[in-house]
Amino acid sequence: MEEEIIAEINQERQREAKRYNKISRWIQICEFLLGILFILVLLFLGFSARIRDFSLNYTSSPWILVMLYLFIIGVIYEVLSFPLDFHEGFVLEHKFNLSNQKLAGWLKDHLKGIGVSFVIGLIVVEILYFLLRNFPLSWWFIATVVFILLLILFSKFFPLIILPLFFKFTPLEDEELERRLLELAFKSKSQVIGIFKWGLEEKTKKGNAALSGWGKTKRIILSDTLLKNYTPDEIETILGHELGHFRKRHIWKGLSLNGILSFLGWYCVYKILNSSSGYFNLKGIDDIAGFPLIALVFSILSLVFLPGANLYSRFLEREADIFSLELTQKPDAFISSMEKLTVQNLAEYQPNKIIEFIFHSHPSMAKRIKLAEEFKKEHL
Repeated sequence: MEEEIIAEINQERQREAKRYNKISRWIQICEFLLGILFILVLLFLGFSARIRDFSLNYTSSPWILVMLYLFIIGVIYEVLSFPLDFHEGFVLEHKFNLSNQKLAGWLKDHLKGIGVSFVIGLIVVEILYFLLRNFPLSWWFIATVVFILLLILFSKFFPLIILPLFFKFTPLEDEELERRLLELAFKSKSQVIGIFKWGLEEKTKKGNAALSGWGKTKRIILSDTLLKNYTPDEIETILGHELGHFRKRHIWKGLSLNGILSFLGWYCVYKILNSSSGYFNLKGIDDIAGFPLIALVFSILSLVFLPGANLYSRFLEREADIFSLELTQKPDAFISSMEKLTVQNLAEYQPNKIIEFIFHSHPSMAKRIKLAEEFKKEHL
């Protein structure tokens, strides 16, 4: 049966998928290496201290100093990283016929992304350096608690504040489909405030769906590219997966993992900052010139923890797939939706095992389809 499924996947499309994902991975690796190199240059060639001293010519306020410093290094890094961002976000997507977006639209979204990232980053770093200035011994523990709370708030208000800056959301027009999906949500004991059409088509050909937010902001969002190409049964199985994340409390499990990693990360930063006094022309642990050192620690830790974090993520995704199959009892629709997503999103059906272990947050499509086949044999 697996061989028959593989045969159904467009083989030429799979060759394109392997090329697309290989190029995308290399760009991401280059972006990571560029970030590390930029941090090392700032620290070891003294540019971080020079930018701090330059900023001090214009302000004595520690709050404004942090803002000026971040703005300067942000502009420099954006200039350096823009060619990679442009190639990955625009050139590559058009080369493989995945994008519908014009250059002006992409640049507009890119600039908005920079603005949003800067505002969020500024808030986070300002809080961090406030803690460093006022709680020199316990700042790392307080930072862990504060940033977990910020992450919870962000996940709650992301669908209300951030997503609408980039995409248009409208109520679902298909009343019959809306009824079926709300019944599915009710069957799974999930309360949602509504179902919305996610305007992706003007930007991409890829399909996507999500159950975003939590509490009173929880809503079902389905991309127009999904609604146009998938049957109601297939959409139900996709939504069942998203409902599985909610019912299995995956948001809170993910936050718990982030909390543990954050605790380890901030403790490592605490030890390294204390031992770096006198190095890199730093004037203390609350010196903004030491920010690249903090970024370096988290960059290295993110690389070390990446395989383990992705392994845990794949476990959660498999749980959500099982929930969808049990909720909908439609393994054939689940299989056909996975086949369509494989082709539509240029996903690798069966990636290299090492690549999957390190980089993939979801099980391969081959494993997800095999899971559905096994469910069908055992339950139907």
